[in-house]
Amino acid sequence: MATLSDINSKITSLLGVDTNTYTNANRLIDINLWYQKVVSMILDSQDESDWSDSNNTSTYPRDTFALTTNRDYAIGATYNFLKIKDFSVTYDGVNYYRATPIDSTEFSFGDGPASATTHQATIDSNFAKTSPRYDYKYGAIFLYPRATSDDVTAGAAGLVEFFPGPTEFTSSDLTTGTASPGIDSTFHMMLAYGPAWEYAQSKAMPQASSIYRELQVYEERLRKQYSSKQLDRKYALRSAYQNYK
Repeated sequence: MATLSDINSKITSLLGVDTNTYTNANRLIDINLWYQKVVSMILDSQDESDWSDSNNTSTYPRDTFALTTNRDYAIGATYNFLKIKDFSVTYDGVNYYRATPIDSTEFSFGDGPASATTHQATIDSNFAKTSPRYDYKYGAIFLYPRATSDDVTAGAAGLVEFFPGPTEFTSSDLTTGTASPGIDSTFHMMLAYGPAWEYAQSKAMPQASSIYRELQVYEERLRKQYSSKQLDRKYALRSAYQNYK
């Protein structure tokens, strides 16, 4: 497992420049940029095993929130939210039902503003609480049907599971040097090679091409590793019969 101190030292060795030339402030920016890039590669490659920053040991990327009589529920910045995995709803505070995604353009009727309460009630009449739907747009979840005041009293709630971004490092993390990236340790050094390549390329340094080639090798290995984490899944082939009557 590589620490930030190890990563910073590797950047220096790859480039042959110290922190007076390639400052810690600029290294931190590039390390965090590459942390974001690596996580995007992971999310693009992963199988049914879902990645989450291992530094977030206090919670999983899922949250339950109380429903109101509103249609929409804005997703706060504290979630560090990138993608929705799953959304479930309970209207009675007991039974949860998985909500199915829908786009409001699929409606055969007009959506209408929230102030048009009668029309919004008409919209809700097209949906059942045992099979709710939701539209994710504008950084918010729009729920169909809405919860009623009785539902709210009963403990109506939503449960969202999501894919988060990484927890970025701070300048104090870099100074202390003991923190590690929350990804597989196999790929920690991508956060050294990435910033080193950014710097080498910007300065037209001769080692830029070799650093880039090593990054490509890392990425290929990362995509293979994260796309085959769940090896316990059993697959079977079976015949498909056609009825031509």
